[in-house]
Amino acid sequence: MGTATNINRSNNFDFLRLLFASLVIVSHSYPLTGKPEIIGVLTNEQLSLGSLSVDCFFIMSGYLIMMSLQRSKSPQEYIWKRLLRLYPAYIVLLMLTMLFLPVLYQGNNIFHEKSYWSYFPNSFTLYKIQYEVKGIFENNPYPKAINGSLWSLSYEFTMYIALLFLYPLRKSKYIIYIVTGIFLISFYFTVNKVPFLGNTMKKVFLHPDQFYRLCTYFMAGSSFVFINFKKMNFLWVKWLLFFILLASLYLEIFKYVSPVILPLLILLVGTSSTQYINNIGKKIGDISYGVYIYAFIVQQTLMYYWGLGTLVLMVVSIMITYLLAYGSWHLIEKKMLTYKNMIK
Repeated sequence: MGTATNINRSNNFDFLRLLFASLVIVSHSYPLTGKPEIIGVLTNEQLSLGSLSVDCFFIMSGYLIMMSLQRSKSPQEYIWKRLLRLYPAYIVLLMLTMLFLPVLYQGNNIFHEKSYWSYFPNSFTLYKIQYEVKGIFENNPYPKAINGSLWSLSYEFTMYIALLFLYPLRKSKYIIYIVTGIFLISFYFTVNKVPFLGNTMKKVFLHPDQFYRLCTYFMAGSSFVFINFKKMNFLWVKWLLFFILLASLYLEIFKYVSPVILPLLILLVGTSSTQYINNIGKKIGDISYGVYIYAFIVQQTLMYYWGLGTLVLMVVSIMITYLLAYGSWHLIEKKMLTYKNMIK
């Protein structure tokens, strides 16, 4: 019971991560051009493409990181791999942002701005992300925000630490009950907006509403590691789950239904191997992380210089961001992963 099921190495996870990273760009294109997000309008604000995509990221992350925890030979190896995947590309992003901000600055001398010099150290912590520098993007339709997508990284890293505490029990038959219990508690806190430990979270710049929602999806993904999806991975099952989600939106009960149905659907699709999309990672690389962390500043820059319309912003920013993400993967992320076995 405590052992994770193995997944086919030829799967759809790379494609799904890239899809949802791209949908975040689509979602942000609305507020960044001063428009309401279309899915939010259509679903009576039950969800947006951005929130849905982040939820799906956390589902897949919970699933894959739990598998990594089970394979890790030591806590040090586990956390080293997490740091190696998260930080190298992120540090380069912050360095490039620091070099680029003077070009965007509307003022006399950005080097006299305290907020410029605090940008890198604050954002480096993950927990004190600095979204603004005085004189940057102040007249954009969505003013001042430099890289709004970075907010989720602290929550992601917190989930890594939470699983680390379960390392001694990773092979125990009881781990599924512990993870499922955490899922149920987070689910309850989310639905009922219980701000448990809220003041403590706010001291490290976490918001309890966001924390428990994302913890719910992450732990759902982690608990489903112990389910053999092969026994239920049929096309009709996936369509049934999809229509249940649509019906829950129509009935306005999505928040009650999605924490169980959405993880099942995403992981059934992710663990499948669909021709043409199952090897996208081998063809272009796993560029989804780069897409996620570069897109927002690319979009804000495009709006600063050209004030594009929503659809044009989507298309142009996706093309530019894909190029940056491709470079990030092949020049930084892929090379740094060669050091993943350095600590055991």
